[in-house]
Amino acid sequence: MTDDDPRPTPERPSSGDPASDEPRPVRRNRRPPDPSPSETPGRSRSTGGRSGSTSDDEYVVLPRATRGGPRLVAVFGAIALAVGIVVFSAVFWVTRQISPSGGQGKRVAEVIVPTGASTDAIATLLDDAGVITNARMFRWYTSWKSAGPWDAGRYVEFRRNSSFDEAIEVLDDGPVPVDAVTVRIAEGRRLVDALADINDAFPNLSVAELQATLDSGSVTSRYKPAEIPNWEGFLFPDTYEFFDDATAQEILQTMATKMDDVLDGLGYDKAESLQGRTAYELVTIASLVERETGQPPEERGKIARVIMNRLDDGEPLGIDAANLYGLGRTSGELTKADLAVESPYNVRKNKGLPPTPICLPGEASLRAAIEAPAGTWRYYVLTTKDPPTHLFTDSYREFQKAKADAQARGVF
Repeated sequence: MTDDDPRPTPERPSSGDPASDEPRPVRRNRRPPDPSPSETPGRSRSTGGRSGSTSDDEYVVLPRATRGGPRLVAVFGAIALAVGIVVFSAVFWVTRQISPSGGQGKRVAEVIVPTGASTDAIATLLDDAGVITNARMFRWYTSWKSAGPWDAGRYVEFRRNSSFDEAIEVLDDGPVPVDAVTVRIAEGRRLVDALADINDAFPNLSVAELQATLDSGSVTSRYKPAEIPNWEGFLFPDTYEFFDDATAQEILQTMATKMDDVLDGLGYDKAESLQGRTAYELVTIASLVERETGQPPEERGKIARVIMNRLDDGEPLGIDAANLYGLGRTSGELTKADLAVESPYNVRKNKGLPPTPICLPGEASLRAAIEAPAGTWRYYVLTTKDPPTHLFTDSYREFQKAKADAQARGVF
């Protein structure tokens, strides 16, 4: 420091000075504050040159880029995905409890609801009978829908693997009357067997009397052609309740009307436009499907399509169930003598459909005929027995190979 320097020289405190215990000031290299606009160096608007000089270049301090943002997005994305999967799985599971896949199964013989039974007790009864799949969920669902309470009594309309709404509908319809007589006709029964079932429930009505009632013309159908006297296929298989003094005409007309209603609901009045065949032909196809397969239901449509394809190709159907019907049987192996019988139901020899349906088809088979999916299949063969499944193909070689394999495994 020179003598000319006007700034005073700070005195360094002695070691004994109390001020020496204070921390020494630290000189920080700070950027000088921004000058006022009047002091800011820059170019002259009039000359374009510099109006002055500056010791520091102007610059802008930008914030340092951080990697935290992308990481947070990735974390939140993963969490959202996991939550979405959990929610979807939960919704899917609940939906499957409320409405199981595969459609309704066979009819349950009966469910007896005791007097004073709570919704919890009824849910347990239905779960034990296989009508529903989850009693606890059913209790929650009925509470949410404010369903019930229901009457005590005997219920005969329940089916296995029903949705909650289907079970509630049966409960809402109420039990059968105490003095009602139940007639239960299974899908696939022949007409003669169905008449025997009616006779079992009403011993005063003989099979001969029931058949005579059908032949008399007092029972009517909107779909059975009047020129065809055979009623095979046109009494709907179901469970019915009648008063104990019901007549043969009342019983048979109820079953014929139910068949008409089911066919109406499936669109059989538009059979020609939907499948290019008459309603009678489709009912006949449905009867063949009914006797050819049981489960799974989705295969029925494919079997209906195979039948249609073979009809269109002018090939014999080769369906043994039709041959057995013509022989007055429902099961058993066909012998060479059986296959040589001259019969309109011998579809091993004859081309085209048999002259009538061969049984009373249920709604699933009727639906399969009117809604047969598109496909080129011409052959099918049973490949597994439990559960029963078929191979469908348009290749005769593949059909023969699969048939030989199934026979070797003892499938049939």
